[in-house]
This record gives sequence, C-alpha cells and structure tokens, in this order.
Amino acid sequence: MAKKKIDYKEAKEALRKWAVKYTAGCDIQGEDRGWPCGTCFITLLDELGLNSKKKEYRQHNKPVDRANEVWRAILQIRE
Repeated sequence: MAKKKIDYKEAKEALRKWAVKYTAGCDIQGEDRGWPCGTCFITLLDELGLNSKKKEYRQHNKPVDRANEVWRAILQIRE
C-alpha cells in the first residue's frame, strides 16, 4: 500500500477551522486573525480532559519538549 502524501498546509488550515469551531467561533488571534485566543483554547482543552488539576498534567520531559507535550496532552485527553 502506498503511503498517502499529507498536505501540511491543508492540515494546518483544518486545525485552525476546528479550533475556531469548537471555541464557539473565537478567531481574534493572529496577524490576519483567524485563530482562537489562548483563554478560549485552554478552556476547550480543559473541557476535553486536559485538566490542570490531574497528576498527568504535571508530567513532562526535561528539558521540556513541545512536541512531546502535545503528545502527552493527547494521551491525557484520551484517558
């Protein structure tokens, strides 16, 4: 089976649209606007299960690695 080529520009736009949709239309950030503000995005993540009061929230690599942090966030949301 051939590996499907991913259009990362398209993926980024899909992520932006998803984030705006699920933050109740918040799109006030960015040069051209279009991305949710930090408050709305953090609220969304909290509602999805990335709760800062859970012990998993405090786990991280040393030094902190942003890509790894995203993956840890996904794992916490997935439970």
